[in-house]
Amino acid sequence: MKRILAVLFLSLSSLSLFAFIGGPPEGQAPFSRSRWLEEREKEGARFTALLGPLPALPERLLDRKAKPRPPHGLPTGVVRVSGDLLEPDGGAGQAETQAEPFLAIDPGNPNHMLAGYQEGRFDDGGCRALTLAVTTNGGRTWKESLLPNLTRDTGGPWQRTSDPWVAFGPGGRAYFVSLGFDANQVGNGVFVSSSDDGGLTWGDPVTVHLGSGTTFDDKEAVVVDTRADSPYRGRVYVAWDEVVTNQGQPVVVSWSDDGGASFTPPAVIRQGRGVGVVPVVGPGGVLHAVWLDFANLNSPTLQASRSTDGGATWSFPVTISFVRVSGVAGARTSEGLPAVAVDSRNGNLYVAWQDDRANPGVDRLLFSRSTDGGETWSAPRPVGDGPADAPDFTPAVAVTPEGQVGVSYYSLRNDPDRAVLVDEYLAVSRDGGQTFGKSQRVTTRSWDLRDAAFTERGFFLGDYQGLVAASKRFHPFWVGTFLPSRIDPGRRQPDALTRKMTAR
Repeated sequence: MKRILAVLFLSLSSLSLFAFIGGPPEGQAPFSRSRWLEEREKEGARFTALLGPLPALPERLLDRKAKPRPPHGLPTGVVRVSGDLLEPDGGAGQAETQAEPFLAIDPGNPNHMLAGYQEGRFDDGGCRALTLAVTTNGGRTWKESLLPNLTRDTGGPWQRTSDPWVAFGPGGRAYFVSLGFDANQVGNGVFVSSSDDGGLTWGDPVTVHLGSGTTFDDKEAVVVDTRADSPYRGRVYVAWDEVVTNQGQPVVVSWSDDGGASFTPPAVIRQGRGVGVVPVVGPGGVLHAVWLDFANLNSPTLQASRSTDGGATWSFPVTISFVRVSGVAGARTSEGLPAVAVDSRNGNLYVAWQDDRANPGVDRLLFSRSTDGGETWSAPRPVGDGPADAPDFTPAVAVTPEGQVGVSYYSLRNDPDRAVLVDEYLAVSRDGGQTFGKSQRVTTRSWDLRDAAFTERGFFLGDYQGLVAASKRFHPFWVGTFLPSRIDPGRRQPDALTRKMTAR
């Protein structure tokens, strides 16, 4: 199996498990995007006790004179959501840096959306704070704030946080799930913040689960049952994987029936080794979970299971597909994590992921669907129509009320060197995922990946991106680098961005 998958399984989360190995001190040098690039060019690689030496970034990713920069300014139709709320603090957190965006839409009001993303990324894991933004006019304008009382930067106890995921419940009640952890000790946990005014103000984080000295909670996601035909309407589900040192990585779920005020002890979805679980709710309140299973490192698979009793018990997992990724040179991407959506009309399930089997050595996107509640899945088929040598990566999936299926993703197809110039694309299916039309270019100009947040494994837009659907339209939510940096002359900064796209 390619090395990148082995790295993925050890360090897929934004945390890298450095809590278990006495991680880096907080007193790192102040952030500078220019300094980091210069260090990478000089040293060739960083070292971590967990992953071992990493390969040097390709020279073409470091030589900024080798490729003309795209002009700055937002492309046509693109809306900037993020506003750099955190001021530089003289530490190692990457100022004016957003990453890992996610988006939710209110089922009762499609003009009401909630966004979440990382703010102030650390190159060795996590970020200084999580930011949220709310729109009530279909994405034209956004009101942004920091998720309160979680990290020390926002009045909370934790040094760092990660993995933002948001959802709406009945009546427009909003939920934001997060991780809290410290960089140099073992404390960590999963937390849910709730808002009863649609995301404008937020209560204190509620503990879903605390890790221990031998476990680390990771890659959490939240979904709320909003279905009128469900006996569990209003139930808030939080799923995650629990990293157990040298033993396993079970996938678990907890739930709340009191609007996020308290949560049950976790129920096990699947023992073994899983990561990146995504829960979705189908007709009748059936709860589905999809995750990446790496019990066999030589043949990782996407697995699906379902619960008909509100998360208490789960069916034996069904294999959707095996997964094979090559990764994108110099970048950290989703690398096999599933993106999942459910058709609210008929319960059809859709999964997309990054995979190189269609073009060996070049990651593209594959797609599978289930029309029988997750019991069987279609053979994977490619999504995207770019050149065979151009990587497509980090997909998101959503379904309109009419049943149109959208897949958004990043692509290097407009860079002749297939190296650093990125675009956002959207592919739409009008026949329930059987075929996809020509992909729509969401960004009318490319942006430079080298201005994104960075990790020890390379440039980082996120392990996932956001996509929601309303009637006959989609709203992709991604990170791009179009605007000049205020603090690092000559560079640009990553921002959370969106654009309204007509389904066609």
